[in-house]
Amino acid sequence: MSSPLHVDNPRACSNCSRAKAKCVWPATDDEDVEPETCQRCFKNSLACSRSHSVSQRKRGKVTQSKVIEQKLDNIMALLSRERNLPIESPSSLPSNGFTPSAIQAPHQDITSAPSLHSPASYSQQDAFINIVPGFHVSFVEAGQVLQEYMTEILPQFPFVPLSSVDAHDLHKRKPLLLKIILWMCRPPAPEAYAAFENWFRQHVAYQTVVLMNKSLEIVQALLVFFAWNDIFFYANSKDTSLLQLAIGLLADLGLHKRPSTTHPALGLIVDDAADLRNDLQPQPGHSSDDRRAALGVYYIASVRCSILGKLSGLEYTPRLDECTRQLLQDQEYPTDLLLVNLVRIRQIAIKVNDAFGNTCDPLTDKNSTSVRAIVVASMRNELDAFTNSLPENLQSNHLLRSHCAAVRIRLLEPVNHGNRHDPLEPTHLRCRAMWDCLESTQALIDAFLLIPIESYPSLTFVSILHLALAIIKAFRLLCVEDQAWDLQTAQTMYNLPDILQRLSKLFEEASRIGRPRCGIMANGRPLLCEYAASYKGIEQWYMSKVGVAHSDLMDSVVAHDGDQYKGFDFWNQLSDLTYGLGP
Repeated sequence: MSSPLHVDNPRACSNCSRAKAKCVWPATDDEDVEPETCQRCFKNSLACSRSHSVSQRKRGKVTQSKVIEQKLDNIMALLSRERNLPIESPSSLPSNGFTPSAIQAPHQDITSAPSLHSPASYSQQDAFINIVPGFHVSFVEAGQVLQEYMTEILPQFPFVPLSSVDAHDLHKRKPLLLKIILWMCRPPAPEAYAAFENWFRQHVAYQTVVLMNKSLEIVQALLVFFAWNDIFFYANSKDTSLLQLAIGLLADLGLHKRPSTTHPALGLIVDDAADLRNDLQPQPGHSSDDRRAALGVYYIASVRCSILGKLSGLEYTPRLDECTRQLLQDQEYPTDLLLVNLVRIRQIAIKVNDAFGNTCDPLTDKNSTSVRAIVVASMRNELDAFTNSLPENLQSNHLLRSHCAAVRIRLLEPVNHGNRHDPLEPTHLRCRAMWDCLESTQALIDAFLLIPIESYPSLTFVSILHLALAIIKAFRLLCVEDQAWDLQTAQTMYNLPDILQRLSKLFEEASRIGRPRCGIMANGRPLLCEYAASYKGIEQWYMSKVGVAHSDLMDSVVAHDGDQYKGFDFWNQLSDLTYGLGP
């Protein structure tokens, strides 16, 4: 039987400790004498060495608290040092290349301050709005841009005014609208400019289609995007899907109808069902911004319809008429009066388009001369009444003058293409209509020439499109062969080459004034220079064909000679938009 065990000392020897075995020390007769060999080492004839006890301080709650406090002190010291460091300017930031996947990734709006920092601890000079890679604007410059937008840009398209020009406030309430205004007023380099267009389309589609977000901000951002794009954007039909989306948003937001109705026959089936359940929720009233957005979408859609021959998709309803009356009554902004009259002239333009736009309509039949004359006379009276009713401060507004002239061109244009070989055709009436149409093109160009070149960069696509309409229709009238038309006199009195040279020089001068929008590129050169080159090409085109007398003159030019001038696809397309009738 083994001897009694010594259990007072629990520490193991080094051998048992390494082997992780139980170490048992034998008992001794003298309690003051410690055994030299444990039972395991004695049995295995191993040199047993007792491991000395090492005092180890246990970590308690007090020690953990001190460690946490020390870490917090280090963090606060680090934040304090970063706060005092100067923030890099945009020019010093690395210009890394970006890929489409990087464009699709969400972008952090304010990159100058770490997320742990309080916004109040930074001055405005230290914060930047990062929009897409390679395109960021400081809040200070953003405030200046908003002020510039309200004073210089808004009068060209008065449908999206801002209640505040504070960049921080707008960034908080409507960040997408702020970014589209910055992109429009401070266009970046071509690569970032195209990247923003792609990002904007993806963002709008994701917000509306995926997240089903229906907000007024998206409609307003789309309006700004539409208004200040170039005419080639519309010629290439890049606007169709976005415009239909904007029209759908108007319906989803209830901007196509009154907020509420008391007439049971006008109620919706959904409202009727909710009323039966006593669950009919009161609908909020529409704001002035809602009304302007609805009218802005109608304005864009009607211009595309009457000038470019595209489907409108949005009719002028009593609800829109109510919006114009309310805005006219309130006149919250000085531009609201201009807005209302722009919408009214677009109503007349759509009436003209509805009367003559359908080639199968009896009014476009060359044999219905008397009926067509009555319709033209009625619409001319309506157009004259509108012009005479304009307030004095809007009589000389270039937008309204160009709109009126464009409507008159489209109104008189079908009359010019009657049966030119019919001896019974009232040639004096056709001659008068052709002269009036030619004079309307001159009136439109004169209205454009009143614009100072400093305002050229801020013009919307509507002004450029109207100018293109006047040029191409004057071209047609100066080349048409007709028994009622004194072609030589018309070419002498209407100096189209001189007009085109003047326009080309003005656009070239405007491209050199140093405004931010002068840097927008198209076909590898500034957009304004691209327009100037187009006018030069039209001049050469006209000079090469002015002596040719042929009934299919324009068709031959479009088919054979138009492609020799770069960028003429749009001009050829606009030349064909004559309600299906050719000279």
